[in-house]
Amino acid sequence: MNETTTPGAGSAGQKAEPATRVLPTLKRPGTEWFSALYAIILLFVFIAAFQLYFSMQDIIRTWVSDQYIPVFNAVYYIVIIVVGIWLIRDYIRRQ
Repeated sequence: MNETTTPGAGSAGQKAEPATRVLPTLKRPGTEWFSALYAIILLFVFIAAFQLYFSMQDIIRTWVSDQYIPVFNAVYYIVIIVVGIWLIRDYIRRQ
């Protein structure tokens, strides 16, 4: 007589199913420091990347003949894009 029933169309008298309990996923202790460390390192990498970017532009203008500057700039930009995509992909895979 203590059975719980769920009212509904055509389901009079059925037993109610118990609610499922979802447990949170557990992280290893100390892993939040890794995320903070990655963020700090990423900030330094961005600063260094901007400095390197402008320095490389000056180096290309100094060492390369005027007619080849666009070619060297294009190769330089492609390398930067490929390395950036590789780093982002590597970071996402580790998550």
